[in-house]
Amino acid sequence: MPKYILIGLGITLIIFFTMHLWTKMSDKAKNKTIASIFGLIAITFVVVLGLLLF
Repeated sequence: MPKYILIGLGITLIIFFTMHLWTKMSDKAKNKTIASIFGLIAITFVVVLGLLLF
């Protein structure tokens, strides 16, 4: 049970600091961040499909 509380607090803190730092980032850094997030999602999707099919 305590590990779920720690996970919840950790996620909340990560989201808070991300929102706090997002306003201070330049537009170029924001675009790079968004592109890297979508890149990670695409790579994860390909890896999961590869594991499921082969």
